[in-house]
Order: sequence, then structure tokens, then C-alpha cells
Amino acid sequence: MAKQPRKPRGRVVLAADAGSYSVTSVSLAVAMASSAGSLLQGLFVEDEDLLQITGLPCSREITLTTATERSTSSEQMQRSLRWVAHQFRQTLQQQAQALQVAWRFDTMRGRVRDIGLQPESDVTYTILANPSAHRLQSTRPQVARKILLLGDTSQALDQALEMLIQRYGHEDIELTLVENGHDGGKKPDTERWLQRYSRRITLTGLPVKELLARLDQPGPAYDFAILAGNGRGDDKSLLIKALRCPIILIA
Repeated sequence: MAKQPRKPRGRVVLAADAGSYSVTSVSLAVAMASSAGSLLQGLFVEDEDLLQITGLPCSREITLTTATERSTSSEQMQRSLRWVAHQFRQTLQQQAQALQVAWRFDTMRGRVRDIGLQPESDVTYTILANPSAHRLQSTRPQVARKILLLGDTSQALDQALEMLIQRYGHEDIELTLVENGHDGGKKPDTERWLQRYSRRITLTGLPVKELLARLDQPGPAYDFAILAGNGRGDDKSLLIKALRCPIILIA
């Protein structure tokens, strides 16, 4: 008797718009869904702010190579968005099928940063793509990967961090733990990671009150951020807006 495929457990959602979609983010989401045995949902977000701006009579598009201007329109922008969505779906399908990951693809209008602030009950991970994902390629300078970790320990958090560490198996990693002195929560089990990857991981602490100031500095401060737990909605919203890297939200 043929072995029946296992039913996916929960969902991994990858949310991206035209400015943040990249093959790298898709690869990250597929690896996460494969590791968790979850359904992968690609969610292409048609940026409503962009559509409103391009519909204004005064809006112009400037070509970077020639510096020429041309008028814009909502219809023209929607055609461009549909093309990016097609590329997104095609890449997701190819990579998910290669790893035998169950997948689906949807589109919506809104803002990527708003996705995940109110996660659905069956969503384990929500990955918010960011433009910096385009820079996470082999041309990257040979410096340590920088991962920001905020939240209490959990199996889902351990799994997400373990997947990232294994994904970049030959690179050094700087792991920054955000220290919230008044929450009384359990700290992640960093000793296990340090013992297993003692030559590759360095660990630093960052007081939560200094986090936003760090993120205000020029350039991307981190390659990835893992945010676990509910927290206050307004605090999480501010943090998501300030981060300039792919964000893994854990329900």
C-alpha cells in the first residue's frame, strides 16, 4: 500500500509586496515550512499606498538608467504588480514542489507591515519580507550574520533559530537577545546553541529601551529578526516599521 502524505501542521505565511519580494525570502519560507511540516502560504500584498500615489495626476516615474520621466497610472501599476505576483507564485511553486511542501498562493491589498499583527489561530510563523532580503546573496561581504531575537523561549522559536543557523552552516552568527528586565519571562535556551555552535555564534544582550535607537541608525542593523509572543500591538507595530530585514513572527 502506498504511503499517504502527512497532513500539514499549521501554516507558514510569507507576505511580500513588489518592493520586498525576492527569491531569497521564498527560499527561507519554503525551508521553514519544510522544517515545521506546515502548509506554506505565499501572500502577495498589493501596496495600497503605492496604488494611491501612482493614481495622482502629478505622479511621475523616473527611469534610473536614462533619468527620463513618464506619467503613471493605477492601471499601469496594477499590471506591474500582477507581473511581480506571477513571478512570486512561480518561484514559490517551483521551490515548494522541489521539497514536497504543500502550498497555496493568495493576493490581497494592504500593507506588508500590517500582516501578522493579528495572526490567525492556525498560523505558526509569519514571515514579513523586506527589501534588504535582496542583499542576502553570495556577493555579501564576509561578515557574521546578525540575528535579532525578541521573545520568550518556545519550541517554535527554537525551531526557527535552529533552521537559520543550519541554513548558514559555514558562516559566523552574531545573536542579539533583547533584554526586557520587567517581564519575568523565561529566556531562550542559549547555552544549548552556544555549546553546539561554540565556534560560530557570539551572543550579546541589548536592553529593550535601546532597541529602537539602534534601528534608527543608518543601514540594516540585522539580517533577520525573530519576534515571539504577543506583546503590545503598538510596540510590535513600531518595531516592524523600524526593522529593515526579513522578520519571522511567531504566534
